[in-house]
Amino acid sequence: MAVLSLLAAAPTPTATPDPCAGLLAEINRPTIGYSPCAAGRGTVLVELGYQNMQIGPAMHRTTQVQIAQTFVRFGVAPRFELDLFGPSDVLQRSELGNAAGFTDAGLGFKYELAPSQRWSVGFDGLYTPPNGARALTAGNATYGANADASYQLTQTTSIGSTLAFSSTGGYSATGTHAAYGTFMPSVLVLQQMGNAMQAYVEYVDVSRISPDVGNRAFLDLGVQRLLGDNLELDVEYGHALTGDPALRFTYVGTGIGLLVGRP
Repeated sequence: MAVLSLLAAAPTPTATPDPCAGLLAEINRPTIGYSPCAAGRGTVLVELGYQNMQIGPAMHRTTQVQIAQTFVRFGVAPRFELDLFGPSDVLQRSELGNAAGFTDAGLGFKYELAPSQRWSVGFDGLYTPPNGARALTAGNATYGANADASYQLTQTTSIGSTLAFSSTGGYSATGTHAAYGTFMPSVLVLQQMGNAMQAYVEYVDVSRISPDVGNRAFLDLGVQRLLGDNLELDVEYGHALTGDPALRFTYVGTGIGLLVGRP
């Protein structure tokens, strides 16, 4: 999500540098919010991850492990991509028993506005049918829309935000299904450390977790590292901002981004 300043004035016109150039700018993971940058035309960006989440107090803890967190992005036109996301394989363990299966998988797109001097702006559309396991599916079709933006404060520091809206559903603790809407704004500060590494701190607020579980706010922190131009590695840590042990969660994760099609 790095954005470069305009080149200094010259006697002949100069093109504005593309603020979305490079894998670290294009990749969505591991942040909760999305990058405003679309995958480059003619490329495929594959994002994969692992996450281990601990939910609730120590004596009644639920452990949830996600593997894959698949997101495959196809750059089909300038500043426009088509997406395949999910499923993730989830294993959940608690004192009430174990559950395992795949989450819902769906389709999406991203449109990136033409670059400007300091701003990058993009929009996402997401559609997910209820095709996952009974314990993990939304139970009805999910429709989502995101507005993504980043602003370059300095050559190495930027701020970003995603405003995510969705119409989804889920099952309560009693097994009753209900549809509901969510609003999830996120704000992050990102610091570049040379050309191959960056770190971020992100604040996220989710209006509703499930039909019977309300608002949660949490922090997500991470570091990303390039190995060459087309491979990204990342680690992240998340922590809920609540004093109630029953509502607390923490997680750690790691993943990769692999860019295919660009030399």
